[in-house]
Amino acid sequence: MFPYSTILNPIFWILMGVLYTVFVISIRYWAKDFGLNMTITKWIVSAFWFLFLNLTIAGAFTLFGEDEQRAGFYFLGFFGVITIIFGVGLWRWVISGRKE
Repeated sequence: MFPYSTILNPIFWILMGVLYTVFVISIRYWAKDFGLNMTITKWIVSAFWFLFLNLTIAGAFTLFGEDEQRAGFYFLGFFGVITIIFGVGLWRWVISGRKE
């Protein structure tokens, strides 16, 4: 991320960890406030989708960083479309049990 930096690289990853932790802790309260009836199965599938989204972005931008733009765009296009389709299906499944 920050080449040859002894201070900025660890600080960046610590901040990323803090952001992910806040996101994971907050998502439960967001689902409760939104009135979603989340079962353990929905949580597991949602976590899998979030992991797949992160791997798609990380893989594509790693290829961009390695100066493989064409491969990065193919990777992002192929897995990005799969992630979006899976995310729309997951969202429809999650809101199907929503309490009004």
